[in-house]
Amino acid sequence: MKVLVYGSGGRDHCLADTYADSQHVDKVYFAPGNPGVLHTPKGKRGLIEVVRTNDFSQLADFCIENGVDLVDVGSENPLEQGLIDVLNQGGIRTLGPRKEFVRLESDRAFTDDLLAKIGVPKPEYRVFDDRLKAKEYVRNIGYQVVVKANGLAAGKGAIVCDDAPMAEAAIEKIMVEKIFGDSGNRVVVEERKYGTEISFFVYLDGKHAMPLRMFAQDYKPAFDPDDTESIEQFGGNLNTGGTGCYCPHKLVSPWLVNRIIKEIVNPFVNAVYNQLGWEYKGVLYFGLNLDPYENLDVFEINVRHGDPEWEVLARKLSTDLFEIATAVWDGTLDTVKQVWNQQHYVDVIAMEGRSKAARGWNKGYPGRYGKGHRIVGLDDIGKGVAIYFAGVDEDQEKGLVTYGGRVLHVVAGDSTLEAAREKAYKNVRKIAFLDHHNNDVNCMRFRETIGL
Repeated sequence: MKVLVYGSGGRDHCLADTYADSQHVDKVYFAPGNPGVLHTPKGKRGLIEVVRTNDFSQLADFCIENGVDLVDVGSENPLEQGLIDVLNQGGIRTLGPRKEFVRLESDRAFTDDLLAKIGVPKPEYRVFDDRLKAKEYVRNIGYQVVVKANGLAAGKGAIVCDDAPMAEAAIEKIMVEKIFGDSGNRVVVEERKYGTEISFFVYLDGKHAMPLRMFAQDYKPAFDPDDTESIEQFGGNLNTGGTGCYCPHKLVSPWLVNRIIKEIVNPFVNAVYNQLGWEYKGVLYFGLNLDPYENLDVFEINVRHGDPEWEVLARKLSTDLFEIATAVWDGTLDTVKQVWNQQHYVDVIAMEGRSKAARGWNKGYPGRYGKGHRIVGLDDIGKGVAIYFAGVDEDQEKGLVTYGGRVLHVVAGDSTLEAAREKAYKNVRKIAFLDHHNNDVNCMRFRETIGL
């Protein structure tokens, strides 16, 4: 079989890599891809081939001409732009929701209202089109809140606030300064919750649901809690698209998995299939909070594999991904058996840190970051450690260079979480991003507390 993965980040590279491991798959195309894949063993052997196009009609033609059996669309923007619809019109099998269904992620207010209507637990919230009314609300509500852009924001659209002045500033940033673009035309102001984050995934085939009986913990804050210098410099510990992840989550148990399925997944899937009447084929991500009193709340729903959650779940999953994807398309998820290995996995993300700019300095991710820094040390990575490429590019003289804020995922597995952590950190320290404006000083940074 031939599979095409559409995307260019770390999750998308991991999807391509996982499909390439399938006993059914001889070839994986990666479009528009990233040049880092060409430096991997599977890329060098041609098992994964980068296809340089992001034109949807060209992509559909490519799939037909090359006999592609399945397309998996990794990220939210092409889903919202209707890539699945274009491919299906060409008779191409896909994994991912149609454009209409992406509303579950791209319109927080719509999904929050649906959750409230069916009685699925979620924090108190209000939706605002008017920034002045939103500010008046946070001044008077009396408890801490999270201010969220209503639309897509690459996993970064939530600002966690300690007090009313901070919440008012967040409203100003989202609705006036438009730090998340037009996604900030409306905001959702939500009660701030405390507890443990759980990233829970479910496959849907239009008739059935297959909840993954395994979950991960994502780390959203940009910095470690004790990194007071960076937090002060950035004006707070900003939320990012994720700085690391580990699996299995410390709270994984049959009891909690069953609770999540009964209280959250089943009612929501039932609403999608029967109230909305949608034949949804793809993935749903439930971002959950478990508070100290063991109450569950939904704080977000996405329509795709998580990033960085998928990078560890994929390593943990022993069931053939192509078999799952085929069952999603065929409507036969009820026949798929989940198999998980016994290993623990830790993903530490190598990010762009402080670097010299042509004038002044780049603060580094999640602020303004430099590009074009030569990546070295990849040849020294130990066996059994996976590198998934995210923000990278190819330079004719330097070779592989940095291009994004989150550059590499370093994923290590071992029989215990402690051993996996040690292996991940040992290997991420072998890598350097050479700052060409600053005597090739290493400008890479990473969080030290992933998995603790």
